[in-house]
Amino acid sequence: MINVAGRTFQWNELIEQVQVSSTGRNILQQLDNSPGVYRYRSFAELENTILIREQIMNAAKKLNNSSVSFAVFSETRANDRYWTITEQGGIRLRPGVKSSIAIRDIYQNGTAYAFECATAMIILYYYAALEYLGAETFDNYFKDLYLYSWVTDSDLALDIATAREPIPGDVVYFDNPDHRRPEWQGENAVFLGDDRYYGHGMGILSAEAMIEQLNLLGESSEVDATMLDKFVRPNFRHWMDLKYRNSSRSFRTTENRVILYQSIYHHNLCSISYPYYRTLLNTHHANQLKITMGQ
Repeated sequence: MINVAGRTFQWNELIEQVQVSSTGRNILQQLDNSPGVYRYRSFAELENTILIREQIMNAAKKLNNSSVSFAVFSETRANDRYWTITEQGGIRLRPGVKSSIAIRDIYQNGTAYAFECATAMIILYYYAALEYLGAETFDNYFKDLYLYSWVTDSDLALDIATAREPIPGDVVYFDNPDHRRPEWQGENAVFLGDDRYYGHGMGILSAEAMIEQLNLLGESSEVDATMLDKFVRPNFRHWMDLKYRNSSRSFRTTENRVILYQSIYHHNLCSISYPYYRTLLNTHHANQLKITMGQ
């Protein structure tokens, strides 16, 4: 169900008010058919939300066609013209390189790159943000990129949503508790609509086929893989604030920007979900707390 500025609209009213592509119309219909309520301040916000979802889907499809490879952290590869590989298997932007150029290179020279599937999700999010914001704005906000698992620049602003069904552009997680190898403990995948999902290392498959492939990688046939009900999506309003600079609270220029990353935590666990990464990160931070008692 869609609510705009406090009002719920019928489908025939929505399609007259919202200007979107044919793909965007399918997204609009799934939002409208959802049992949950999706609230927007204006039709412009709704249109931009749909556009961002389209950019995420396009980024996933292009990454699928880019010839990048799947690799565990110890076998990470990247074009050394733009990136260096850290000891932990992360991909760090070289000083002086524009983020927009380096992200586009992953798509243009995919054979030079190999990374695991959580890193793939972050890469396609950056590419979607680049396409939505444009190179100048993207380079202003996203500097000193570091690609490792779910480590993100804070302005990527990822959220976790719980729902019965994903909306196209959501990142879902197929959990494989019966895996033989850690890198196949699950698969992060972008929902493309029409029961199609893109997962790095697996390609574009239906949910049934994705689960079937993961089951083949299990130790037995007793425990099936399953899609979890927690989905990842960006904070759409924050991306809009970056694009239109209409929020003094969110907008930060290059000069006054302080926080680049929420945290850099190396865990060496391939193919983990974003919710699980957040749990690991919170636990790590809790263990790092030091309490000093007064004398």
